[in-house]
Amino acid sequence: MSDLNGKIRLKDIVYDITDCYCSASSRNGEIHLFPDIDAECSGENVEYELCSARLYHNNGFNTHASSFEELKGKKFVWEGEENSDGEEAGTLCVLEHEFLSGGTIEITDINDGVMTVYWSGLANIYWSEEYDSDIPFEAEFTVKLPKLHYTVDAFKATNVKIDNDTRLEILNLDEFNDEVKRISDSRKWNDFNTVLKFKLIHLGKDYLGEVAFANGKNNFVTSFDESCPRKVAFLGVDYNLRVNYEIFTFDID
Repeated sequence: MSDLNGKIRLKDIVYDITDCYCSASSRNGEIHLFPDIDAECSGENVEYELCSARLYHNNGFNTHASSFEELKGKKFVWEGEENSDGEEAGTLCVLEHEFLSGGTIEITDINDGVMTVYWSGLANIYWSEEYDSDIPFEAEFTVKLPKLHYTVDAFKATNVKIDNDTRLEILNLDEFNDEVKRISDSRKWNDFNTVLKFKLIHLGKDYLGEVAFANGKNNFVTSFDESCPRKVAFLGVDYNLRVNYEIFTFDID
């Protein structure tokens, strides 16, 4: 660990990291990471408008690793705002939320349930001639390994592998999306009422479940076969069918 640990250095400004976390989801057996860091600077020579910063990865990026242990020593590089998979390099917010011009995220260590990350690159602030575009930054921080959630990317597949013994499958996507289209056309978001049906296939046996939505996509109750040795909870759905985006997220123990 270097003397940068727990800090963000933006050109000649050094911020102390006040909060950091990283969420994670598994899509088709591959882990996606979503790091998010808040930091503040109390330097007397730093203008007030530049005294706080947030560095984050809003939409996450695919590590192509199937376990956290595989991440140690991995490096992810963006030559521009996006990589070849269309994933953003990240965002820095000092004055406004601005995309990074490029960057590198390296998982330098994973030990005892903690992940150490070194993140560097070029950021855009647009404050003054000195702090304008392509400003070099670097950050190092440690964060507890997050609980892994499982997501179904419905425009790629209606099922997702959980492990070698377990798979989750959406059963009535067309019916569910009829309600999504109706609500999207009417824009009466609180009138969303439908049922999402799914099953968990574990050790060759099917266990059925459903999510009942009432008066909005964020108001739901999950029911699942209590005889299943795995526990399943639905966490939510995000969608924009016009751009072929629909993600269902589950917590599976």
